[in-house]
Amino acid sequence: MKKYTLISFLVLSFLRLTAQDKTITENALIGEHMFGVQFIWDGYGSAEISRNEKRELIIKGEQYSSNREEYVLLDGKVTVIDEKNFMVTGHLKLFTEGCCGLLDRDITYTFRKTGSRKYWRLKEREDLCSQYTCAYYMDIFE
Repeated sequence: MKKYTLISFLVLSFLRLTAQDKTITENALIGEHMFGVQFIWDGYGSAEISRNEKRELIIKGEQYSSNREEYVLLDGKVTVIDEKNFMVTGHLKLFTEGCCGLLDRDITYTFRKTGSRKYWRLKEREDLCSQYTCAYYMDIFE
């Protein structure tokens, strides 16, 4: 019986550490970030990650071309997967004239940071547009 108690204690300790690590990662995401896609040439926009009244992480991001004709708008709930990955479930509206036109959809996308990169990149890029038309890179910087 003592063996099971020790195993239970170790499992619960691991889960507690994981929850603590998740909170640390969530708190590190909170704030203003550069945000955008590479096909809007006039510079990046911004995305703010904050907590709502339910203490959930939310994101609101926008990037516009200088004439405001091309844009990307992202609005949704952020779910931390681990220290290098998070998901955004919400709404994306993107228009680029020279690429794939208008995209307006509800999404669940993963953003991933790899290696020593200082940004999280959209993992499901192919969902935005055919890679043979143009491969979008959508990034959220630290």
